[in-house]
Amino acid sequence: MHILHIVESFAAGCLTALSTLCHAVRPGFRHSVAYALREETPPDFASQFPPDVEFHAVPMGVGVLPGLRACRELSALIHGIRPDVVHCHSSKAGVYGRIAALHRHVPSVYTPHGFAFLRTDVAPVTRAAFRGVEWLVARAGQAIAACGAEEYVLSRQLAGRGRTVVFVRNAVELPVLDALVASAPARGASERVLAGTCGRAVPQRAPELFGDIARRLHGEVDWTWIGATEAAAACLPSHVTRTGWLDRAAALSRVAELDIYVQTSRWEGLSYSILEAMALGKPVVATRIPSNEVVIEDGVTGFLGNDAAELAEHVRRLSRDAGLRARMGAAARACIADHYDARRSYEAYADLYRRLARTKG
Repeated sequence: MHILHIVESFAAGCLTALSTLCHAVRPGFRHSVAYALREETPPDFASQFPPDVEFHAVPMGVGVLPGLRACRELSALIHGIRPDVVHCHSSKAGVYGRIAALHRHVPSVYTPHGFAFLRTDVAPVTRAAFRGVEWLVARAGQAIAACGAEEYVLSRQLAGRGRTVVFVRNAVELPVLDALVASAPARGASERVLAGTCGRAVPQRAPELFGDIARRLHGEVDWTWIGATEAAAACLPSHVTRTGWLDRAAALSRVAELDIYVQTSRWEGLSYSILEAMALGKPVVATRIPSNEVVIEDGVTGFLGNDAAELAEHVRRLSRDAGLRARMGAAARACIADHYDARRSYEAYADLYRRLARTKG
């Protein structure tokens, strides 16, 4: 069975989610990827996928004319390679891909990876427009596969009657993750605990909040932002180390060196960064938002907080108690092994693809 994935946000968590899916859903399936390049797309992205995955570059710009051009090119691609199912990932590809699939009478499924209307860095009228577009384009597809619990509830509201909505939580490939980190050098003894985060320093990740926490604990805890550049993270205090953008293996190796993982997101679908940190046995301190509340058991696998003062106090408590860090880290790893193992979780995608393929035409 041939699955065409369409993705514009081809970087960071969305790239990780897609490569993990292509690795996990293998027997009886082949995958192709139609993608648009972003500045942060790694040049060696193909190395993260199985060797038989085919890639097709399709520009997906913003605006009416670029959007129409993207729909036309995607429609031609679907006609040419004839997939059984089209799977669209993230908002922009979700619009263009579902319209193109509808034009070619191919069933489609959409995974939002965090709805755009959840953004808090845009005006309310813009968020309302994003929601309206999601509601409208949902009528062009056959299914929505939500990757988080909050996303599932919202998808049920948007999808309408006669459309399938499933909950397939983001998951990680534990053997691959363990192998990537196994060769990483151990961090040498340090006077202070090392806390940090991983990903792009974008408004979604609230770097100003992260910086506030780091300032409150300056001199008590060492800090790093893995993946941040000097320009993108200018709001961070000078004592926070910025690694610049790293490839996946190097970034995970740096996460493995952390004692505490800190996530200050304002909104998420279900953060791959948190899942990977927990899989590596790190206690997580994160903002109290719905997607984080689902994966982090407060007081067991980490701590949740509402503001800089509360989050800083959680980091301080962990930094002073190595036993607590070890217990929470072990509980975090066990949680991922039990509930977020891609080899088991992503069987739901295989079942959904088979079901949709029977409706083709």
